[in-house]
Amino acid sequence: MSVSSSQKRREIYTVGSPTSSYQIQQLGRILAQCFNVSLDYWHTYVRQLGQDNLRLICAGKQILGGLSLYPMGQWFGGQRIPMHGIAGVGIAPEYRGAGAALTLLTDTVKTLHQQGVPLATLYASTSQLYRQVGFEQAGTYCQYQILAASLVIGDHSLPMSAMEPSDLKVLTQMYQQYAQHTNGNLDRHPALWEQMLETETPIYIYCIGSDQQPQGYVIFTHQAVSGGYDLRILDGVWLTPSAGQRLWTFLADHRSLVRNIRWYGAPIEVGQLFLPEQTYQVLTTERWLLRIIDLPKALTLRGYPLMLETELHLQVEDPQLPRNSGNFVLQVAQGQGQVRSGGQGDLKLNIRGLSPLYTSMLTAQELQMLGFLEASPEVLALATLLFSGSQPWLRDHF
Repeated sequence: MSVSSSQKRREIYTVGSPTSSYQIQQLGRILAQCFNVSLDYWHTYVRQLGQDNLRLICAGKQILGGLSLYPMGQWFGGQRIPMHGIAGVGIAPEYRGAGAALTLLTDTVKTLHQQGVPLATLYASTSQLYRQVGFEQAGTYCQYQILAASLVIGDHSLPMSAMEPSDLKVLTQMYQQYAQHTNGNLDRHPALWEQMLETETPIYIYCIGSDQQPQGYVIFTHQAVSGGYDLRILDGVWLTPSAGQRLWTFLADHRSLVRNIRWYGAPIEVGQLFLPEQTYQVLTTERWLLRIIDLPKALTLRGYPLMLETELHLQVEDPQLPRNSGNFVLQVAQGQGQVRSGGQGDLKLNIRGLSPLYTSMLTAQELQMLGFLEASPEVLALATLLFSGSQPWLRDHF
């Protein structure tokens, strides 16, 4: 049987971290072309992430492309789960269509598994590629817009004070307080904070509440439009009802010149209930993808409903990572999980189907409708209860 040139090229692919400044430079040229960014930005990006968090794929000495990794965490069920964000996946155009991207991702997933990383999350330009290595849609990235003139001036009782990027410790503490009560929000890598706060575009940071008792913050920038500007919120949290109301009042105070206010939030954005009317609109929405890398560890570290004391028997299929395949028992008590091998395999699913269940994006019944899993009605109800929670979302894009 003859072997095609693409098959021959696949056989000699190697994946690893760059070992020289030349390899970093060549990878930068490829990714700068793929994502239409400058090489100056690439050098900053490498400094932020570190050389060890770059991976490249080669055919002999020829670099075909690569990706980058953000080691950080993600909150699910009130617990921080170690996670690696995968970003900047790019292959030089002349080498596309020959399996290089699939090989790069498959090797990366296996390496992360060997390192004991529980989860990996990414944004996909094409979902089909990532689904081949076990990723599935698992949460939402949603942008909203509201006309500033529609906002109502409210309560000014809480003070607002300007902050500086150097106040990162205070910002991080408030952000972590907020993020742990969500499903999906990140324990951000330092590079994500730097990319937000240290830019050439002027940014404005305000604390809600006093210095002694901060209750939230907002970070925003301006985007020029005819006759004024739009206010684009980069990040913001409120930790009390008073802070949430004060934030909307603060935004309303900009309406003499601001046309629209834009921000990223949850699919069901709680803060919108402070508004007297539903005058906001969804501008864009995108789904991020998640992969369970180390199944026992991911299930053990996640948080669960406090009042439940039960066990769920799973039968999982993972073609890329055989150690994730087989029968497992998830025992839950006092909000914590323990996993052991064995059991009856009452809930049958593949590794892709586990992602949207794990994050609380879809119920077990909904996943059965999609053909991702099989179980009795009683087991479906139990799985839905175990993985219940708020809709998963992110305001960060990487």
